[in-house]
Amino acid sequence: MISPDIMTMPAAGQDFYGKTAGEMITDPAVDTEGNVTGTFHYVQGYTGFNGTVKKEQEGYYFPFHLAKTGSKMTFKKNGEVSKENIAWEADNVFRVTKGDTFTILVDGEETVTLKFSKAVFEAKA
Repeated sequence: MISPDIMTMPAAGQDFYGKTAGEMITDPAVDTEGNVTGTFHYVQGYTGFNGTVKKEQEGYYFPFHLAKTGSKMTFKKNGEVSKENIAWEADNVFRVTKGDTFTILVDGEETVTLKFSKAVFEAKA
């Protein structure tokens, strides 16, 4: 498992902007290579993730607690910067698909790379 000094998985009942971790994923884990496992549930009506872009209000979401502290974070999705130098925050959510790779940098230092190819993605109900 990934070091708890870097990241931890939240309890199923923990709220992330209006949805609980358990509504998003069951049995989440991250191994030392950054492979995410667990079963992702298709979520709809998740306005807490993005209240203005309707297409980002449904899909698969990965909630996590970033234990590595700092003042700024940068997220890269599939090698491209998606958020840059945003204020550090412990609890975060990524919108993911099966082939995605996310890299998290804290204060410019690469902290962890997450790979989602080994996770299970339930079909949209």
